[in-house]
Amino acid sequence: MSQDWPMGQEPHAAVLVARGLIEHPEQLDHVLLDDEEGWFVSDGTEFGDDPELDEEQFATMCLHDVVELMPQLSALGKLPAGMGAEWDAGNASWVLISPLVPSDDDEARAYREARAAAWPHAGSPMDEVNLSLGLMEISAAADAPARNVRYVSREEDGTWMFVGFEVPDPDEQTDVEVDTLELGHVAQLYPEVVELLDAEPGEVFFREAPDAEWLHVIDDGE
Repeated sequence: MSQDWPMGQEPHAAVLVARGLIEHPEQLDHVLLDDEEGWFVSDGTEFGDDPELDEEQFATMCLHDVVELMPQLSALGKLPAGMGAEWDAGNASWVLISPLVPSDDDEARAYREARAAAWPHAGSPMDEVNLSLGLMEISAAADAPARNVRYVSREEDGTWMFVGFEVPDPDEQTDVEVDTLELGHVAQLYPEVVELLDAEPGEVFFREAPDAEWLHVIDDGE
C-alpha cells in the first residue's frame, strides 16, 4: 500500500455502506470495524431480519471510494478491529465506542475466547475501563493535536482509569468526565500504557509530558 494511504486495509477492500450516504454523505452517523477488519458505514440505518430490505438499504463499495466520498474516515486509519465510532459533525470529530452487546454466535464466542487467551496482562481485554472524554475523541482535522494519556490508575476494585492531557490535573478534578471502552482496545489505541497494565490494585502513575517517563505515585503522591 502507498505510504500516503491512511487506512489499515487495502484500498480495494469491500465496505458495506448505507445507500443513503452515496447521495448524502453529510448524513454519516457511525462506522464499525468488525473482528475481521471489515468496515460498515452507516447513516443510522441498521441491519434487520429482512434480507431483501437489507439489500435495498446497503451497497458494497471499495474502501478507496468510500474514503473519497467521506474523507473524515481517514482519521480512523488506526482504529482497532472490533471497534466503532460515532461521527460528531458539529465538532468534526469521531467519538469512539467498543461494542456494548457482542454477538453470541459460535464464531464470536471463539474470537472472544482467543482474545482472552492471548491477553498477557491482568484481567481481560474485554474489561470495561474509564477514559477521560478527550481520549474518546479523534478529530478529523489535519492539524489536530496528538492524543496522549497523562494519568493511569487501577482502583482497589481493579477498575482502570485513563486520563489525557486535556485534564490539567486529575488529582484536583475529582469530577473528570469519563466514558468507557474495552481495555484491549485502549492498549491498541494508546500503546504507551501497555507497560502499566500489570499494575496492582491501588497503584497510580502519571507523567509530566507525552514523551516523559511514567512516575509511580506512592501513597499520597509524595
